[in-house]
Amino acid sequence: MKTKFALMTALLAFSYAFSQEINPRLKLYSKKVDSIVFSEKTKMNKELDDLDKEYRDNKVTADEKQEKRAQIAARYEGIINGKVAEQKNQLEDATREIVKEAVMGDPGKQYLEVFSQNNAIITLNTDEKATKKELLKTVDFNIGYGLINLTKSSSSLDIGNNESGMKLGKSSSSEMDIRITRQIGSLTSPVFYRIGLGYRQDTFTPEKPNILVQDLNEIYMADFNDLTTGTLKKFYLKNHYFIVPADIVWVLNPKYTIENNEKMLDNSKRNLRLTAGVYGGVRFLTQNYVIFKNEDNNRVKYRENITEAAERFIFGGKLALGYGPINIYIKKDFTPNFNDLAKINNKYGFQIGLELLYINF
Repeated sequence: MKTKFALMTALLAFSYAFSQEINPRLKLYSKKVDSIVFSEKTKMNKELDDLDKEYRDNKVTADEKQEKRAQIAARYEGIINGKVAEQKNQLEDATREIVKEAVMGDPGKQYLEVFSQNNAIITLNTDEKATKKELLKTVDFNIGYGLINLTKSSSSLDIGNNESGMKLGKSSSSEMDIRITRQIGSLTSPVFYRIGLGYRQDTFTPEKPNILVQDLNEIYMADFNDLTTGTLKKFYLKNHYFIVPADIVWVLNPKYTIENNEKMLDNSKRNLRLTAGVYGGVRFLTQNYVIFKNEDNNRVKYRENITEAAERFIFGGKLALGYGPINIYIKKDFTPNFNDLAKINNKYGFQIGLELLYINF
């Protein structure tokens, strides 16, 4: 009896854990299906509208119109069924992987140690405290988050302007970098250089109910309510970049120590820093996201790639003031985020932000 009870308890625990994993995937599958139907139905309706125009212009007869409508509907039905079947296969593969992980168990997690050495919030896998000299050479991982807006020119710093059409506080920029920091000059020098490689994501959100619409490779601002029925919940356009930042860092309140008869900057103490730098990057993806409730009150998420209207390369400058692991920064893009195919007023990014996480390896 005890064995049966233990077995039932284990099965119930496994079922609960499995449901916690699979339910979000089912919701994601449902959202993807809704998005597929919405996207293909939009394309089909455009073709049907073009066909109606041909009929009104007497380019096709009534019989030809009915025949072509049936062909268009059948073609899009096949496209939708094929894409839905593909999503179903992906869901089944993911479900098998969840079962495998639940049976085999999770691998061990990496250990993190937290202490305020070298102005870092977290140090990864530190068994022994590094020497003072070693702390002058670091490799770190950094995450930054800022509020972004678009200005008219490369020199404008008017982050609060309303001409861009973007909603300040909702438009943001985040960045993740792996960086190498080295001292310039002698061991007592308060000046460092820093270079890294990272990923940047800019998210632009217009004031509701406006959205950005792509038409023949151009993008322009439009009222959501003029385009379709339903209730707009969220809209955002995202630019994704690979980025290379390069900084010069000045320690404004240097403290010194002696180790092995050598005098050196003590980088184990929290210090006040001024940072000036530049960055350059290449855009690899731009996408529009529209989230709304349709006339049947179903939540729909539609995503579209923006192919030509965003600039391929980006270059800009940065100033930051930091203490300990915290840096407050401003960044200004000297090149536009968007080109002439973007029919918007402002195109140069400007952001104010905070470096949120600073991990030494």
